[in-house]
Amino acid sequence: MKKSIRIFIFTLAVLTGIVWSCKKLGDTQPYDRFDEPSVWASRNNAMTFVYGTYGQILQGLYTSQIGTETWTNNLVATAGTAFTREEITRDNDFGFNQFSSIRRCNMIIEKSAASATIPDADKAELQAHGRFLRAMTYYWLARRFGRVIYVDKVLTENEADYKLPQTATIAETYNLIMKDIDAAITGLPATAPSGLASKWTAYALKSEVALQAAAYTGDNSYYQKALDAADSVIQKGGYSLETDYEGLFNEKKRTSPEIILAMYRDKSNTNCDNTDMQQIIPNTNNDNVRLRGATPEFKVDKMFEAWAQYSPTQSMMDAYLAIDAADPTKAVKWDQSAQYLANITKRASAFADSAVVTGAGSVNSIIYNNRDKRLAASIVYDSVQWYGETVTTNRNGNLNRLINGSLSSGCCMPVTNCFVRKGTYSVTPRPFVGIPTDYHWVIFRLGRVYLNKAEALLRLNRIAEAVAALNMTRVTHGGLPPSTAATATAAWTDYKRERRVDLFEEQDYYWSLLRWGKYGGAANNGIAAGGNIPELEEPPTYMEINRNRNGYRIEVLNWTQNQVRVFDESRRYLLPIQNSQIIRHGSLEQNPNW
Repeated sequence: MKKSIRIFIFTLAVLTGIVWSCKKLGDTQPYDRFDEPSVWASRNNAMTFVYGTYGQILQGLYTSQIGTETWTNNLVATAGTAFTREEITRDNDFGFNQFSSIRRCNMIIEKSAASATIPDADKAELQAHGRFLRAMTYYWLARRFGRVIYVDKVLTENEADYKLPQTATIAETYNLIMKDIDAAITGLPATAPSGLASKWTAYALKSEVALQAAAYTGDNSYYQKALDAADSVIQKGGYSLETDYEGLFNEKKRTSPEIILAMYRDKSNTNCDNTDMQQIIPNTNNDNVRLRGATPEFKVDKMFEAWAQYSPTQSMMDAYLAIDAADPTKAVKWDQSAQYLANITKRASAFADSAVVTGAGSVNSIIYNNRDKRLAASIVYDSVQWYGETVTTNRNGNLNRLINGSLSSGCCMPVTNCFVRKGTYSVTPRPFVGIPTDYHWVIFRLGRVYLNKAEALLRLNRIAEAVAALNMTRVTHGGLPPSTAATATAAWTDYKRERRVDLFEEQDYYWSLLRWGKYGGAANNGIAAGGNIPELEEPPTYMEINRNRNGYRIEVLNWTQNQVRVFDESRRYLLPIQNSQIIRHGSLEQNPNW
């Protein structure tokens, strides 16, 4: 597998010399050092172009773990974000112009079909890759904008006047995407090298696209399509859930049997600063530890010297359940467990929450033991090991949010006293600019498909089957006792939490919240369909554990207006099409109320 990954990266490097210039939407000439007939003369040459298109689309649109997480109450950006404050306008660019990628997809489809030397069987597979990638691109666009400019051919110079039609409805957009997915399913092979889609990858995509389509079109027939697609992957794909959840996202499980599609980078041309690690690992040193009287000092000074700009919220931490010590068959919120109630007493406070240990143990031993295994796999918190160092984030900790002084006096220190572990590799000698590293982003995996299945079943009111599906990840990845939810309301509560924690930092939660808001009812806190989404208005909070670890408080993060969270349901179910694109294309209609 390592060999296939390196070949993949090599082909991307080769493609830097054969990528077509996109000075105009309708450019037809390849401005490169290889002539076009050579590219489409054989399967191998054509696949070089296909690999490059995977790189452009998947890495460009689907790889950042941070992605849209900061648009939700999962992650908080140190600098704040105008998006969460509802300060965005029609002049903001949310990626409507993906015509270069779409053109590459259409070239794969048309040029391979027209080749006189590529065998028919290879043509079918090449066209299926083009269809799959076009579906991925338009799905990315559809979630943002609803109606799109759907281009299904390589445009000529005369056609490239930018006066192209917009899909008439969101339903038309999703119908076209589903046609591409079905065509990809037919033409893709059952097995594929790392980094390429197989038939099962297209089924996995279909299981998710169908849910979003149902939410935005009101066509309930999509739920059965989602269920059938998920079952195809689960029953026939040959994948299995990974017991090492943390390893799925670092070097330990690059070839896990759970991974259906991932984007792989090789250390021969990838450094830490080309990955998400650069944005989630903090920056401090022993000078600051000594100056603040913090403990312990780092064994390796400057082990943490990256540019962290994002950190998990306490709300995200709260989502990981605890196994109840008095009844291990139950998983409950951490501050509702028997071990918590017996040893910690909440007290009246001006803060969101404040408590003191009145029984045995420390705050850490009481609130972090017996938790969902994905908590420790995904998030770094007080008194855990990270990169060989004992990390402390209590008031006297070496990675406390104020270790560099005030929040404004030191760079690159997340503001919630916890850090993202998910997606951090073991790097020698340390994660730092210029240090080579392999890296991969998981795009589709079996756990995600099980969750898509659970949601389809919930919408079909097959509650018991839905709970059984969500329990697959809850038990295998989380190490929790299974949910016994028996009502729609209870099942949706457990499902929403499960999807949140299992797909944390996998570019899912924001779009799922919108989908659930479209459903309304039990899927969105009892609110009518298309209404407000409370999770998107929840101010971010953080926990401060005191020096002796015998008490804590939870506070709202009042910093760079991070606490201001607004969701305007009259317009925010779609994003604005950038005004420059509307002017450029002439016939585009702006999304409602933008």
